[in-house]
Amino acid sequence: MSNMPLKIGKYEVISILGRGAMGVVYRGHDPYVDRPVAIKLATHAEIDSEGVARRLFVNEARSAGRLDHPHVLKVYEAGEEDGQPYMVMEYIDGGDTLRNHCAREALLPVEQVLSIIRQAADALDYAHRHGVLHRDIKPANIMLTREGVAKLGDFGIARRLGVDQTQIVGWFGSPLYMSPEQARDSDITPQSDLFSLGSVFYEMLAGIPPFAAKGLTGLIQKVCYEDPPPLMGTQTEVSEQLWQIVKRLLEKDLRRRYKTGAEVMQDIDALLGEARNFALTLSEDQKLALMKDLAFFKDFTRNEFKEVLKVATWRRYSAGETIFAEGDKERAFFVIAEGGLGVLVNSVRICDLEEGECVGEMEYLAEGGRNAKVIANRDSTLVRIDRDFREWASLPCQLRLSRAFQHALIERLRVTTRELSRALR
Repeated sequence: MSNMPLKIGKYEVISILGRGAMGVVYRGHDPYVDRPVAIKLATHAEIDSEGVARRLFVNEARSAGRLDHPHVLKVYEAGEEDGQPYMVMEYIDGGDTLRNHCAREALLPVEQVLSIIRQAADALDYAHRHGVLHRDIKPANIMLTREGVAKLGDFGIARRLGVDQTQIVGWFGSPLYMSPEQARDSDITPQSDLFSLGSVFYEMLAGIPPFAAKGLTGLIQKVCYEDPPPLMGTQTEVSEQLWQIVKRLLEKDLRRRYKTGAEVMQDIDALLGEARNFALTLSEDQKLALMKDLAFFKDFTRNEFKEVLKVATWRRYSAGETIFAEGDKERAFFVIAEGGLGVLVNSVRICDLEEGECVGEMEYLAEGGRNAKVIANRDSTLVRIDRDFREWASLPCQLRLSRAFQHALIERLRVTTRELSRALR
């Protein structure tokens, strides 16, 4: 602790979060924006004569810094302090990495693994569409927040497509998770990242990596020419449909492997379809019982509940999934039946909403595009209403909805005023 700096750049240093091959990561505080941050600092010992550490830092800042996605760890700033490169990143409170969930005694439920891999595939699809190959997908480079949201990080050896110069020479990812193309030192594509994601997927389900050997030569042989042991039969919760997704990610033949993260997401969504939309299968009495406990509907009568049920749709959202984005033109409002949501404006988190609260009421009541982005903080069930209540609701029900909207808007104004007053002190 005696060697811990008090400040790095404008950032106050609070504690050490961890040490790695490239240096040390501190927990810090940005006094200007008033938010916690993580600061990665390359120590003098890791800066060799060839400047590899500095190039890795610059590369990560340039690659990850151009990405703005809920499942990519944000990079806020990069610079140097007394000749040491540093990078300021999003701080994940209480988060760990997938490395902690790859041992057989610490495996996560299959549905949660599917949700995490879907989020990582979403992040890779976004990165690839923005010209960035990660090249080092492994459990230690995917963080998991307390709410179960995956965050892809460590773009140190990423390659930006379209950049003429070779950014990092001789670095091709972690051997246990490398693709056959990487093992052969051949040209890599987005499909290489997807193969590595498949290796992470396999390990999170089985508790062992798909390819393992005592030496690097034996490992390369398996990655390039051998199929992993099937999960069917050894893992009772792994269905044939699930195994087919894992197997397709790990295809040696690029023609048979998934081409995009979007394709992976589509197949996972199909597999999770029944679970993600379980509320649709609830009976009317079950939905009625759930709605009665929600604050938004607290004063509704049984007949008014039935009116709402006729026009409402129910859906299950995975942690990190976008409910709606800024600029969307739909007119609908949502009530949180289970879970929690985050509201963001220009990528800045404005507030969090919990069970029983509504969101989207402003655009529902008045025409105009969405002025905020809303994401699921954790797996959530939402009640969605998109028909104008003047078309379907009786006069008493219209009055009840108007009062509920009024209460919600007043509460939002009260919270906003309080936060503004606090900020101005």
